[in-house]
Amino acid sequence: MRTFILFIVLFTCSLLVRADSGNFPLVATENTSEKLTFTFDPDTQKVLHVHDAFRFTDATAHAVSAPLRWKKKDWLKTGGVIAGTALITLIDKPVRSFWQDRDSKVWNTVERAGFHLGKPYAAFILTGGFYLTGVVINNEWAKETGLILGAAYLTSGAVQTLMKTVIGRARPGTNVGPWAFDPMSPEAAYHSFPSGHIQIAMVSALVLANRTDNPWLKAGLYATGGITLASRMYSDSHWLSDMAFGAAISWFCTNAIIKRMDETRYTNPLKKDNSIEWALVPTVHGLGLRGRF
Repeated sequence: MRTFILFIVLFTCSLLVRADSGNFPLVATENTSEKLTFTFDPDTQKVLHVHDAFRFTDATAHAVSAPLRWKKKDWLKTGGVIAGTALITLIDKPVRSFWQDRDSKVWNTVERAGFHLGKPYAAFILTGGFYLTGVVINNEWAKETGLILGAAYLTSGAVQTLMKTVIGRARPGTNVGPWAFDPMSPEAAYHSFPSGHIQIAMVSALVLANRTDNPWLKAGLYATGGITLASRMYSDSHWLSDMAFGAAISWFCTNAIIKRMDETRYTNPLKKDNSIEWALVPTVHGLGLRGRF
């Protein structure tokens, strides 16, 4: 069932992304006399409970504040990633030269596919697609997948957006080399490190692969990250080290989100022992706040 839902949502999302790019026409039916409507049973409202918003907010805040709780091994991992990225910068130029020698219709197709997989609209479509599918068919697995995707995109996206602006690394296409920086520059040409495309694509791959037990499907999902990496290198938009660090951000944030969401799956993360559990409830005057001991 989970694999079936995953296939359906991914297929639908692929059509929407193609439509967004202008390569796939959306044709409306001429028969407008019949309207498509959804009728929800009152019991279905429980899937839209504010508890989902609590868990989403809690997981996001937990991941962003994670460095405050890191132990020695966590800082060693971070140091290893930074050191590894620094080493990769030593081969940024030769790797760029390799990709500049590539030119074919096949690589052009790969470039377009990887470009769309790493765009923000792909993140919105996947998050909304899974969550809304879960709501409509009352499937907790799909709904949970949407929540995890949204929180992972948000946290990793915030980190990479802040870093690329503060660091201001020049893109390969500027032809000023991999060691040129203009911190806080508003120009996109100096927003190379880390890569935003690989950040989004890797979150998608990591979360969805984690949500399925099918080894072939896992491999296919992980491969989408490789497609985006090749795409951004082929288009001369990023250095290899940009891609490596962007993927690392996604890995750290996604794992933190998945772990936290597992911890709060059946509990309210905002409720402590002997505390009050707050929830928004509809009233005749609008919304009210209800406390439960």
